[in-house]
Amino acid sequence: MTGKFKGYLNRLRENLETLDEQIENARRNSKAKKKGDTQALQWAKTLRDLVELRNVTLEKIKAHLLGRDETGAVMEPRDYYDCDDNPEISFERDFDRLLSPWTRKDLKLKCKDCGVSSEQVSVRHFPGKYKDPYHIEEITPPKNIELCQKCYEKRLSQESTDQNPSQDSVKDSANPSSLDEQITSMVSMVQELPPDQRQEWIQKLKGLGVIRET
Repeated sequence: MTGKFKGYLNRLRENLETLDEQIENARRNSKAKKKGDTQALQWAKTLRDLVELRNVTLEKIKAHLLGRDETGAVMEPRDYYDCDDNPEISFERDFDRLLSPWTRKDLKLKCKDCGVSSEQVSVRHFPGKYKDPYHIEEITPPKNIELCQKCYEKRLSQESTDQNPSQDSVKDSANPSSLDEQITSMVSMVQELPPDQRQEWIQKLKGLGVIRET
């Protein structure tokens, strides 16, 4: 993408800056030095039109930031920030933040995995894992991570592998000889423990059926 990038809010912000300059100029010229000055009267009309245009531009920005309700009317801060004790201040903070001057560099995010800074890096959502279908008992919380497309696909592939083990690993775990090797290794480990810990582990293995009482 070449040339200077213009986002929607960025264009509206520039419109406001231009309108403010024109309004100041029209206000200055509308103050006639002589009574009945027709040129000053024309500037007064221009000032009125510029103020109306500025209000329309502000309404567009407000609609873009807050959206519209079911009737199509632009939402008010008190409805948009319904859980906020001071919705008007919250709206002004967002207004100032989103309409502050920015450059193309500000659009770049840094990938958490590979470290590359690019406009192609996005905030990727990874849903949490839960033990129950009602999402009450949590295993891992949901998270949002800034990743490039390549690292995002890599993470998805890794999660898919973790959730669906390969057929070879499933076969190995079900192989009787493999289970025997694991049991033998476990018993050998227990035999090397101190006497007090060894007895405790023997009782645990008996409870699991690994060691049978004779």
